[in-house]
Amino acid sequence: MNFALLSVIALILAIVIGVKKKINIGIIAMFFAFSLGHFVFGLKDKDMILKGWPLGIFFIMMSAMFMFSFATVNGATRLLAEKLAYAIRNYAKLLPWAFMLATDLLTGIGADPSVIIFMLPIALIAGEKSGVNPLMLCIMILGGALAGGASPVSVIGIVTAGLTAKAGVEHYLPIWFATITTILSLSFMAYFGLGGLKIKKGEDVEYQKPGDFNAKQIKTLCVIAGALSLILLFKVDIGVAAFIGSGVLLMLGVADEKEAVKSVNWGVLLLVGGTGILVEVMTAVGGIKMMAKFLSSIMTESTAAPIMALIAGLMTYVSSATGVVMPTLFPTLGGIVQELHGTVSPIQLMQGIQAAAIGAVPYSPLSALGAMAMASLPASVDKEKLFTQLIITAALALIWTMFLTYIGVFNIFIR
Repeated sequence: MNFALLSVIALILAIVIGVKKKINIGIIAMFFAFSLGHFVFGLKDKDMILKGWPLGIFFIMMSAMFMFSFATVNGATRLLAEKLAYAIRNYAKLLPWAFMLATDLLTGIGADPSVIIFMLPIALIAGEKSGVNPLMLCIMILGGALAGGASPVSVIGIVTAGLTAKAGVEHYLPIWFATITTILSLSFMAYFGLGGLKIKKGEDVEYQKPGDFNAKQIKTLCVIAGALSLILLFKVDIGVAAFIGSGVLLMLGVADEKEAVKSVNWGVLLLVGGTGILVEVMTAVGGIKMMAKFLSSIMTESTAAPIMALIAGLMTYVSSATGVVMPTLFPTLGGIVQELHGTVSPIQLMQGIQAAAIGAVPYSPLSALGAMAMASLPASVDKEKLFTQLIITAALALIWTMFLTYIGVFNIFIR
C-alpha cells in the first residue's frame, strides 16, 4: 500500500467531508491523522502530537484573540467604529478609505478579522446616506481586515510567519508586502471604478453622535495599547504580551471572563492545530514529497508562482487559508524548488500563495470572512445582488493576483 498516496487522499477527504458536512476540517484532519498514523502507518502517538500540533502558533493566536475579546464583549470595538463614522460625516469621499484604514489598524495590532462584523454595517449605513456603492465598501473594508490581519503581529501573519520559518524562509515581510500590494491595487480599482470620486455628502441627513467611552472601555483600549507597546518597543513575545494584557484586563474587571472566553474563535484554533497534525503525518510518510513532485511536473520557471497562486485560490474557495491552504502548500515548496533546479525561490511561491489565499479569494461570500460580511449586512442592502458581485470580485481578484505574480511585481520586495 502506498502510504504517501493514502495520506494525500486523507487530506482531500478531510476537506471534502468538512465542507459537505459543515464541520471543522481540523477535527476531521485529526481523525484521519490519528487513525491512519496509529493503525496503518505505525507512527508513535506522541510524535504525531508533539511534532504536529503547532504549539507556538496556537499559543500566540489564542492569547491575541483572548485579549481582543474583551474589547468585543464590552463594546469598545463597536464604539470605535461608530465614532469614526461620525468624525468623517462631512467628508463622504474619504469614508471608504477611513473605514479601510481603521479596520486595517485594528486587525494589524491583533484583532481578529471578524471585526468586520462591527465595521461593515456601520460603514454601509453611513455610506448609504451619501450614495456610496456597497460593493466598494465591502471590497475595501474586507481588504483592510485582510491586510492588517496578515501583519506579523496579527492572527494570519503569525500563522504564516511560523509556516515560512518551518519551511526555511526567515523573512516574512516580503510575503506580507505582496499580499498588501494585491489588496491595495484591488481597493484602488474598486474606489475609482465604482464611483469613489462621485461620492457626495448626503443632504439633510442627521448623524447621531455616539456616546463617550465608559471607564471599562477606556481601560480596555489603554491596556491593549500597552500590550502593543511591549511587543514593538521592548520586543516581548506577542503571546506573552497579550496574556499580560489579558491578565490586567481580567483584574480590572472590564468584561465578563466567561463571555470573553466564548468570544475567542476556538474553531479557527482547532482548524490550525488539527491540520498541522495531518500535515506532519503526511510529511512522515512521504505525502508532502509526492505532492511537491506532482506540482513541479506541471510547472516551469515562469508559471510556478502563478500556478501556486491559482491552486491556493481554488483551495481557499472551500477551505481556510490559514488553517488548511498554507499549512498544506508551504511544506511542498522545498521539493518544488528542487525539482525546478532552483530557478524559482520558496519565497516567490509563498508570495503567490498568500496573495491569492488572503488577498484575493476571501472576498467571496463562500469564504469564512466573506460569509461574515454577508451575515452582517443591514436590511437596506440587496443581499442577493451583492452575493453575486462578491463572487465575481473574488474570481477577478484571483486572476489579477496571478497576473501580478506572473509579471514579477512581487519580486521587488525580495532582497
